[in-house]
Amino acid sequence: MYFAFMDDSSRKRKDVPREGLGPLHAYGAVIFPQEALQPYREELAQLRQELGVPAGTEFKWSPDGGPLHKKWTELHTARVRMLEAAAALGVRACAVICAPELMPDRYSENQLKMEMLEYLYERVTYTLGEDKGILIADQPGGGRKDETRWLADALALDTDGTQYVKPADKQILLPIITTRSDHVDHLQLADLVVAATTALIAGATSADPYRDVIYKLLAKNARGWASGTGLKFMPSASYNWQALMNLAYWVFGEYTYVLPDTASSMGTALPHGGWIFASSSGLAAPNPDGTRQ
Repeated sequence: MYFAFMDDSSRKRKDVPREGLGPLHAYGAVIFPQEALQPYREELAQLRQELGVPAGTEFKWSPDGGPLHKKWTELHTARVRMLEAAAALGVRACAVICAPELMPDRYSENQLKMEMLEYLYERVTYTLGEDKGILIADQPGGGRKDETRWLADALALDTDGTQYVKPADKQILLPIITTRSDHVDHLQLADLVVAATTALIAGATSADPYRDVIYKLLAKNARGWASGTGLKFMPSASYNWQALMNLAYWVFGEYTYVLPDTASSMGTALPHGGWIFASSSGLAAPNPDGTRQ
C-alpha cells in the first residue's frame, strides 16, 4: 500500500528569473510506501529536536511566521534532511508545472487547475504501477467554499477517471482526502518538493542546492527519465510550440523526453528545436559568485 501526499505551489513573475516563462503554478505529490510513514515522522521529530524548535513546528519551503521564519541556515538544514530522509526511505515524487501565460487563451483558470490535477493523478497511478494507493491533499486555501469546489472537481477523478486512467483500474482506492499540512509531516514534504521543483524550473538560485536530491526523488519511466513521468509540463507538445519540455534538459540534464506509456520508444531528443528554450535556458549568465543579474 502507498500513500501519496499532494500540495500545490506558485511563483509570481518577479520570482521567475527564466526569461519568457512568466508566472508558474504547480501541483505535486510525494508517494510513500506504507512502511516508510512512521520512520519519516520519527526523522522529523528528531530534526525538530536538533534545531531546537517546538514539536509542532511546521516545515515549509518558505515559512510565513513561526520559529523558522527567515532563519536561512536552519531552513537549509531542514530542507536537506527532509529530502535526503525521503530518498533513503524510497519516497518518489511527481510534479506538474504550468506556465499559464503560455497556454492557449481558451483555458480558464479553473480549467487549467483541473487539467493539472488530472495530469498529477495520472502520474501518481503510473508510479504506483500494479500497487494501490490513497491520495491525501493539503486543504485548499480560500475558505470553505473554495475547498468544496476543489473537492467536487477532485471527486470527478474517482468517478470518471481521466483519458488514460479509468475508474475500473482502482489504483487510487478512495476519493482524494484533504487535511491540514501542519498536522501531517508527509504533506510538509510535499510542500517542500513541489516548491523546490517549481523554483528550479523558474530558474531561482535558491533551489540550486537541492537539485540533485529533487531529481533523485522524481519518479522515472522504464528508460530512467523523469520528464513525462515524474515531471510533467504545461504547455506540452499537444498544445503549441511553446511546450516546456526542453527545460528538463536545462534544469536536470535530461536529453530525452518519453511519455510514461511509450517508454519503450526512442522518445524525443532534448533540446528539441521545435519547442521554446531550444537554444538557451532563458537565464542570464551567472556572476562569479554564482548569483545572476
